[in-house]
Amino acid sequence: MASPGARQLDREEIVNLLKRGESAFGNGDVAAARLLLRRAAEAGNARAAMILAATYDPRVLQQIGALGAEADTAQAAAWYKKASEMGSAGAAQQLQQLAKQ
Repeated sequence: MASPGARQLDREEIVNLLKRGESAFGNGDVAAARLLLRRAAEAGNARAAMILAATYDPRVLQQIGALGAEADTAQAAAWYKKASEMGSAGAAQQLQQLAKQ
């Protein structure tokens, strides 16, 4: 779901953004992860959208002990919904879990 007017990314660029975003998130750098993952998600990558949603999910942030990262349930829900629309099998379940909070 690329944004109109956005520069199109090729598969290699998307894979690179996803890999770097996952690494940043794994290292607790939520701000960098969000920037990298958003670009890949906006290019239509469902996995990037799922992980991006997780960077806003209060449950996930609490689990990983991300200090200083702002949770945003509305953003998490929006990205889980987009991930689901892109074909992510687990997104609907995550969205349901988020709604239970």
